[in-house]
Parts: sequence; structure tokens; C-alpha cells
Amino acid sequence: MKAKKIVSLVLAGAMVFSLAACGSTSTSTTMDSAEETETSVAEETESEEADAEATTTDFTWNEQYEVWAILPTTGVPGLLVHADSMGYVMEKYGFTYVTKDASTSSEVQLIEDAIAAGNVGCMMIATSDQAAIEDACNEATEAGIAVCFLGAEPDGYTIAGYIATAYSITGMAAVQAAEDWVTNRVAEGGDIPTLEDGTYAIALDTYYDIQDGVYRSNAMYGTAEASDMFTVVSSTQSYGDSAQTDAYNNALSVLAANPDCRVFIAYEPDEAMGIASYIETYAADNGLDLADFCVIPCYAEDGTFLSMYDDVLADASANAIKGYSTYGGTATEEEIEEFAESGFSTTVDDGQSFSPTGSKLAAILLGVTGCTEDYTWTFGDAYYDDISATNIYGYSYSWVQGDANPCEEYEVGSALYE
Repeated sequence: MKAKKIVSLVLAGAMVFSLAACGSTSTSTTMDSAEETETSVAEETESEEADAEATTTDFTWNEQYEVWAILPTTGVPGLLVHADSMGYVMEKYGFTYVTKDASTSSEVQLIEDAIAAGNVGCMMIATSDQAAIEDACNEATEAGIAVCFLGAEPDGYTIAGYIATAYSITGMAAVQAAEDWVTNRVAEGGDIPTLEDGTYAIALDTYYDIQDGVYRSNAMYGTAEASDMFTVVSSTQSYGDSAQTDAYNNALSVLAANPDCRVFIAYEPDEAMGIASYIETYAADNGLDLADFCVIPCYAEDGTFLSMYDDVLADASANAIKGYSTYGGTATEEEIEEFAESGFSTTVDDGQSFSPTGSKLAAILLGVTGCTEDYTWTFGDAYYDDISATNIYGYSYSWVQGDANPCEEYEVGSALYE
């Protein structure tokens, strides 16, 4: 593999990521789609399995009908829509849905608040530190509160269940979709400048402030570094309420230092749209065709972003978005329409649609409480989201629970390329 070096490195600060009363005993079967929980992504050593088994108790639900969603921030629609979709489903079964923002109070404090409140029966936590909240989660479980995680796996302890995403694979797939785009665009006569060594410049929008972000960013960077096609010329960071603005400014800096850069990998849709917005200005100022620019995020569930992608499918010069990798299932038209018309979620105003990931979170909590026959779940089980990637040339990648993990080397506790 050829030697690479970072031509410029800009790291910006970012915010910390990402239903009538019934019986009280947990049930024992899971949704069909979540039956296989021993995957290559979630392999545990025998000692870890023993530890988890030792901490598993006969869970008895406290029969309280308030569900809390504890989020690292409520300012990111792409995260909030999962929680809102969960709350939407659970309110159909009599629950009251409440969001809590851990950027203003610690996760441990919020969990302790839920226990002390006495009326909380379920919690969904999008945690950034599983180890830090272990004791609090065990106390919540003992208090009869069903706890599930979004995007994280408990380490050495057992909760009601969790939905995990192989974030590393989304980073890899985004870069591979970009490789395919370059190959096809050059083949049809596109003007994509090369560097002196014949490779193409690629800029990365990373996020290292949560564990899943480390996995994704490591894989994003590692895949680009290993590519014979790309040289990484920049690594910037933008996330949270100001993601689009920060990403816009980062793209300005990247292109000022690397005017031949045409390929950008974004952490999520907000960042992709911010990058694309500056590229539109840059291309107009320099007489360049937007068909020769490629922005690919590692998540796609944003209505405005998907509308931009539809536009570029019809006309490659419409904007710089050229593909995406993403995770989670696809909501039905009926679910999307019902969610939008309900007025339940403010994320609909941001172009978000009903989240199947959110419905799986609800299935875990409703199933493990035993409050309805509509859902069943085995205490402690996991569900891994499907992953897919595409671009305007028809590139297709998919990964499902049970497949081998091609990105294990990137799933370590710290950044490999900062």
C-alpha cells in the first residue's frame, strides 16, 4: 500500500453526540428479525458471557406508564426522530413520552431522577459511555424500569435490550461508494483532477466524541487510507445544532487549501448538506460543474437530504450529493403518512419521516414489559440494524445481522488517525 500523508488537518469542537396497564412479567420470545443475536459484530468472550449471565435477574416491570428518552442532545433531528418514533408507538399503548437532554444534565443524574420520580417504567438511552452508567442502569432495572440502548451495547451488564448499528461499516461503505462514483464519473469524461501521484483528493468529516463515532470515523479514514484511489487531504469535524454551518465553513477551508478536492465523506446528512452548500458557491465562482463533485454521508434519513438526492438522480449537476450509506429499515408509506399527519414530532418539520429503528426500540420496551400481546422480547437481546449504500450510478452494498464484520480492525476505543 502506498504511503499517504494528511495535507491539512482541521479539527473543530463538537457537541456530544448521536401505551392501559397490563401484566408485569417479561416475556421470552423476540421479533423474528432479531432472533439471531450472536453475530460477528457482537461476539463476546466466554468470560463476558458469564458476567452478563451473572448480572441477569428475573425482571419484574414496575407497571409505570412514563417512558423517557435520554439523548446526548435533542438538537439533532436525525437522532431525535428515532426517539420520537419510539414514543409515538408507545403512546398508542398508554405511555407518556418524555425527552431528556444529557447535554444539560449527566446521564447518571437523569437515570437517578427517573428512579426517584417513581412513575417511569421505561427508558431509552442513547449513551456515550456505557461503563459510566452501569450502576445506574442496574439500579433502574432493580426498580422495575425497562432500559434499552440506542446505538450502544452494555459492557458486562444486562439491560432489557439494545439496538446497535455497525457504525464502522457505514464509514467503510460511504468511501467505497465514493470510489465507485469516481470510477464511473471519470469513465464518462468527468473533470476530476488528480494529485501529483495520480490519486484523487478526499476530505473526511469525522466525529470522535462518542464510541460509535470513533468506529465510523476510524473505518472512514482507514478505508480511504487503504484505497489505491484516494489521498486524504483533510479531516474536519462538525456535529450538533450548528452542523450545517460548521460543515459549510469546513468545506470552505478544505477547498481553499486543496482546490482540486472533489470528494467529501460526511458524518451525517446535516454535514453533507452544509458541505454541498459551500461547494455550490465554490463551483459557481470557479466555473465548475457540480456533476464533478461528490458528497456522500454515512447516514441518509433526512427528508431534505433525500430530496436533494432525488434531484441529483435526475440531473447530476443539480447539487454535489452523489450517494450515501445508511442504516435501519424502510418505513412503509402508511407509517410515514400517519406519523406526519399526527403532529406528534417536531422532526417532521425538519423533513424526517417515521423511523423503523424507533419502532424497534418500542418493540423492545413493550415486549419486555409484557404489557401487550402485540410485542414480545427476550430480556437482554440485541438487534443490529441493516446497513446499505448506494450512489447515482447504481452502486449497491448491503450488510445484515449475521454477516461477517469487515471493519473489526477499526472498532477500538480510540481514534486511529487523529
